Order: sequence, then C-alpha cells, then structure tokens
Amino acid sequence: MTNEWIVEVLTDLRAFALENGLADLASELDNTVAVACRELNAGAEDRGGAVPRDGRKDRWRG
Repeated sequence: MTNEWIVEVLTDLRAFALENGLADLASELDNTVAVACRELNAGAEDRGGAVPRDGRKDRWRG
C-alpha cells in the first residue's frame, strides 16, 4: 500500500481550516502538504515512480 493518501487527508484538513476561518492553520497545512509531497516523491523515485509535486487533491485520483 502506498502513502499518498496522507496528502488527501492534509488537503481536506486545509479545506476545513479555510471554511472555518482558520487562515494560519490553512497556511501551515499548505507547508505540510508541500513537505509530504517532497518526501513521497523522494520515496517514489527510490521505487522508480513519481507522485504529484503540487499537492492538489484532484491529482491524487486514479
């Protein structure tokens, strides 16, 4: 099983934060998504694959 699901969870949390006026939290989650994507990409490259680098939720379907 892969770990890309974590980006979807973080993106959902960011959306919740924005919808509920938690702008600072949403900003931090933006940073967290970027870190998760970088680390997942590093792991995927080790396995010969790649994952989206931009953290956009719609890129994780498939």
